[in-house]
Amino acid sequence: MRKVVAFPIPFYTQGVKEDIWEAEGFTDFEDAKSWEQRGCGIASLRMIVDGFYPSQTCGCQGVMIYRGVAAEAYKPGVGWIHQGLADMAATYGIRGVAYREKAIADVVGALRKDCPCILSVTPRYEGGKPDADGNIRPKGGHLVVAYGFEENEKGEVEAILTHHPSCFDEYSKAAWWVTAADMEVSFSGNFIMFERA
Repeated sequence: MRKVVAFPIPFYTQGVKEDIWEAEGFTDFEDAKSWEQRGCGIASLRMIVDGFYPSQTCGCQGVMIYRGVAAEAYKPGVGWIHQGLADMAATYGIRGVAYREKAIADVVGALRKDCPCILSVTPRYEGGKPDADGNIRPKGGHLVVAYGFEENEKGEVEAILTHHPSCFDEYSKAAWWVTAADMEVSFSGNFIMFERA
């Protein structure tokens, strides 16, 4: 097996605790809690920006969310818009390209060029599995950072290395190696590739 990692990417959660909401730049704790379940796109973008430029932080969760809303990168009822996040990255000197209806091989192709990505996946990589009501979980709905992969001696991808932000502590997980099979049934086909502008 061979592991390939684009470059180190810091991990940020989208969860906000009562003792840090102010430091995270939210106007109040209620607003922080209202954004907690919808903060995956911004948590992921923060990881990308600070991965490219570790000596300069892009800002805390609340500040970045408010910037994103002002830039219309968030659409109520839909979520974070991929092109909107790519446009936000450009303000930090990072080129983001949003892709639709792609395969895992396209993501791996970007990672081979040292370009980390934000992927649309099923939360917790549970695509195709039943929820508590017996409904099959669809692909997509959550944003994560992919920044590496593992391949076997034949060059076949066995796993993707991701940072999975969550508002639930048990699922807010750095350096999560996701099997290719679990990624296949969770990846929506939509992702954003990032590189220095």
